[in-house]
Amino acid sequence: MNNQVINNLYELWEQIGNITNRISKTNSYTVVSMGDSDWPNRIFNLENNAETLSKIVQLSRKENAPEMITIPKPNDLSGNPNLEFVMAQKNMALDLKLFSSTTTTNPNIKQVVTEENAISFAETASKSFGYKVDDRVINEILKNSKNIRLFTYQENNESLGCGIVFFDSRNNAGLHMIGTLPKGRGKGVGKNMTEHLLMEAKENNAKICVLHASKMGEPIYTKLGFKTYGELETYRILKEGNN
Repeated sequence: MNNQVINNLYELWEQIGNITNRISKTNSYTVVSMGDSDWPNRIFNLENNAETLSKIVQLSRKENAPEMITIPKPNDLSGNPNLEFVMAQKNMALDLKLFSSTTTTNPNIKQVVTEENAISFAETASKSFGYKVDDRVINEILKNSKNIRLFTYQENNESLGCGIVFFDSRNNAGLHMIGTLPKGRGKGVGKNMTEHLLMEAKENNAKICVLHASKMGEPIYTKLGFKTYGELETYRILKEGNN
């Protein structure tokens, strides 16, 4: 199950890389270089060995690859002087047979269907997560993918939250980028978005729903029935001289 959780994320990033023509794949790693967008600007599917890591570090320092690496735990990256630990995320999954929501569809949750919606989604995601999500990337997803569905939470014509459900090649549903603006917190925006995405997953006949949670978010998803199967770590490649 842990591999299915990770593969959903990697497949999402790879699909966006293909859509935007920003992907580079080798037998040892995959790179999605998004330029002006911090998402999903990433090195992943990385072989856990010193030779591959050294190559990636040099590519990044020459600005031929992003500075962010995401890799499953356990790995050999901890303590490497060329890297800075950024965050850990729990790999979680839910058997959708166990999810039965009695709530009706929240009218505040709107699917992204226009270029204007894409701009709103990108702004909301950027403010929620503190890194740049380029609306041009979101618009390319909107135009070219049917298995990536994007949503915003609207209140009084203002976007307060966002979320993505991605149906991978196994039809596992991945929940991604569930975020809430500071002014929307405490209003149930994240909970409503999560439940809406779970309903989308069930309606699409997905059997498994997966996500990656922070340590703070893990108990919230556990209450919904998600189980933890493993962990991902993200590291930043340091510029020369920073180590």
